[in-house]
Amino acid sequence: MQGTIENTIDEPQQALAVRLQVLLEQEPNLRVRQMAEKLGVSEMELMRVRTGEALIPLKKDFPGILKALEAVGPVMILTRNEQVVHEVTGTFKDFTAGGSGAMGLAVGEIDIRVFFKAWAWGYRVKEQVRSGLRESLQFFDKYGAAVHKIYRVDETDGAAWDTLVENFAADELEPFIPNGSRPATERADADSIDVEALRDGWSKLKDVHHFGALLKKTGADRLTALELLRGEWATELSRPKDDVCDRLLELLRDNQCRAMIFVGNPGIVQIWTGQVENLRRSGPWMNVLDSKFNLHVNTESITRWWLVRRPSTDGMITSVEAFNAGGELLLTVFGDRKPGIPESEHWREQARSLEALS
Repeated sequence: MQGTIENTIDEPQQALAVRLQVLLEQEPNLRVRQMAEKLGVSEMELMRVRTGEALIPLKKDFPGILKALEAVGPVMILTRNEQVVHEVTGTFKDFTAGGSGAMGLAVGEIDIRVFFKAWAWGYRVKEQVRSGLRESLQFFDKYGAAVHKIYRVDETDGAAWDTLVENFAADELEPFIPNGSRPATERADADSIDVEALRDGWSKLKDVHHFGALLKKTGADRLTALELLRGEWATELSRPKDDVCDRLLELLRDNQCRAMIFVGNPGIVQIWTGQVENLRRSGPWMNVLDSKFNLHVNTESITRWWLVRRPSTDGMITSVEAFNAGGELLLTVFGDRKPGIPESEHWREQARSLEALS
């Protein structure tokens, strides 16, 4: 392919490749994130031990890449944080970036909100997995942590995919110097927050999208705000942490209730809207395994679940939100709704049922 570079690996990367091979022989079923953790490196450092056709660096025109993906047809996109993995198969439509290029979005089968400030590196990756040769576009932040991945699937237009890779291939593989880990979520000092201003601002919300601005104005992080207004606008769900996730998904499935499921990290929020059908628990993981949507939730690592209500011009908006021990928002579930349309009573029934079990 034109644009492919003859990248080679230096001595430290060669040593890492040897350590990786030893680990794979000892524990062949590890996922790449687990391998990186065990080896004490970032996921991107592991990925960069590939050479030749297995690894093509991409230009840092990330908005251009996402916009060009419409031409390739169906793909599988994956966004995750430490505890939750969110996978959607669909086609990009009308991806647009803001005038400054700092943000972008797509709405439709592929439904994402992108924050390009956190995107630093992109690669086309080929890797051999149990199912065969797998090809993807992978994007990382400046710490080498994965932000977003886009996988070629059987229905992808192969010629269009190859053209996209050729058009956006970089001329050289830039060096990467590890610079630590992604910073943890900062928690606010509850004593420094004007609770009355937070309470007043919350009661006057017109749109759930204004919630972030309210937190910034009052100096509160999301979890601290819920703690401060517990019993007014937020209820902590006190059932065993794994049971909350299982019960929520079972309520949605058994009552055929459509929902919007959000998962994100600092660089992207990925959304799926629909009705879950196939649920399966596997050890600490609760999974949705549907044809165009997969969700994997490590419930052992989720420490707190909340049911949250926010006013809006369309009436009350109800969500279920999951956090880890560091206060990071991992997963948010809303009822399926469009702007200008009230929240469905059907979704509220499921939320009340979940709340009543706590």
